Amino acid sequence: MAHPLGDPVLLVPERDAALPGERAAFERALTAKGVAFRVEPLGRDPRATVDRLVAGGTRFAVHLGGQASLVRWLPAAVDADLVAGVFPGGVPNDFARTFGLETNAAAGATLVASPRVLRVDVGLARTAGKEAYVFNHAVVGLGAAAARGLRPGGRARNLLAWYRALLGHRATAFDVDMTFAEFHGPATQVRLSNGQYAYGGLLAAPTALPDDGAWDVQVWAGPKTLPFTALSAMPRGEHLPSEHVTQWRQKRAEVTATPPAPVAVDDVVVGRTPVTFELLPNALRLKV
Repeated sequence: MAHPLGDPVLLVPERDAALPGERAAFERALTAKGVAFRVEPLGRDPRATVDRLVAGGTRFAVHLGGQASLVRWLPAAVDADLVAGVFPGGVPNDFARTFGLETNAAAGATLVASPRVLRVDVGLARTAGKEAYVFNHAVVGLGAAAARGLRPGGRARNLLAWYRALLGHRATAFDVDMTFAEFHGPATQVRLSNGQYAYGGLLAAPTALPDDGAWDVQVWAGPKTLPFTALSAMPRGEHLPSEHVTQWRQKRAEVTATPPAPVAVDDVVVGRTPVTFELLPNALRLKV
């Protein structure tokens, strides 16, 4: 029986792709459920690949792999109203984990075969005349400086990235103008979360909900080492509440910093402050 969304295209990234054994098991499970599919390599320009598929009539695409390659083509899903599915296949994917999509092959195939679709929010960051979609989270300040060297699963490299960020960090005064609140004062970083997980599966924003039309905004003050030392308490979200972290639920935030601070969107540095964050409610159709 034909899938109500059309036959899915399975997207295979060049890097952070699903493990071969997991991918093979997933494809077998789809076949057992009568789901017809075809496989498409994402190539070096995932956005261009998906744009081409959409132009050819594709309405449903399933990503086989991690977050780093996923967020490179998801903007096409927002702009074209494409239904996006995700099967991480043993590779860390913080965006997928919020929705319980880091699962085994049989369960993943069951989700793809079902007719259920969830509409979720997407963030939009504007800095220096440029725009970037935010699917999982954004960081301004120390965490953004560390993001330049972070890699999922690369423990030694990630520790080095944090040490370098700490050594280069300077005292920073932040002004955060939000929908219903303000913050003015010294801080190490500002985090805005749409999803709950970060840094390869850590529960960084336990109260974030990607379908409620609001950011989970955290301003981290206190010692500059806190964003690093708190990582050990993040697996179960035990770093919060904290006397050094203030949280809000906000629809919009404008962040300026003195001196200007780096801005990272989904672990990619996209510019420096000033930056404005907004939410686009129900902008992504996600297969869950």
